[in-house]
Amino acid sequence: MSKHPRTALLVIDIQDGFLEPTFHTWGPSRSNPDFEVNAASLINAYRHLVAKSESAIHKIIHVRHASKSSTSPLWPTAPGFKFQAFATPKGEELVITKNVNSAFIGTNLEEVLKVHFGGAPGTLFIIGLTTDHCVSTSTRMAGNLGVCDEPDGERGEWCWAHIQSLENEFATIRGTEDVRRSWEKWVADS
Repeated sequence: MSKHPRTALLVIDIQDGFLEPTFHTWGPSRSNPDFEVNAASLINAYRHLVAKSESAIHKIIHVRHASKSSTSPLWPTAPGFKFQAFATPKGEELVITKNVNSAFIGTNLEEVLKVHFGGAPGTLFIIGLTTDHCVSTSTRMAGNLGVCDEPDGERGEWCWAHIQSLENEFATIRGTEDVRRSWEKWVADS
C-alpha cells in the first residue's frame, strides 16, 4: 500500500488552437508567457511519478475542447483541435472531450474521478488553458461535486500552478517548481 494518496492530473485544453495569435482568448498578449514550459515540466514530472508508482494510484486525464463553432480553431476537424506536442496523451492516459467550459458537463469525468479515488482521500492536480474559462469552471465543479480529497469536497488540496482566484475556497495554489519537487520526493520515497 502506498504512503501517498491517490492522485489525478487533469490536463485541460492544452491544444494547438490556443497558440494562434488571433484566437480571441489570448487577445494581444498572454498573462503567463512561460505556460508551455511550466506545463511540460509538470506533465513530465507526473508521468515519471506514474511510471515509478504502484499500478493505478496516479492517473493522467487529458481534456480537450471541441468547439460548437465551425470557424473556431478548436473545431474538431480544425488543425488547432490537436493537443500541443508536449501535452499529447501517451499510452493509457485517458482523453475526455467536452464542448462547454466545464470538463464535467456532458462527460464521464465525475464518474472517472470517483472510481479512481474510490471514496478515499485523493488529490486532484489541475493545469491547463484558459484560467478564467475552462480551468476555473472545472476546478469549481470538482469542488462542488466532491471528487477530491474529502468526500464533501470542502478541503480539497488541488494544485494549480498559475492562478490565485480560487485560493482557499476551491483550491490550494502552489507554483510549478513546488509541485514538481513534491512529486519527485514521492518518487524518491517509493
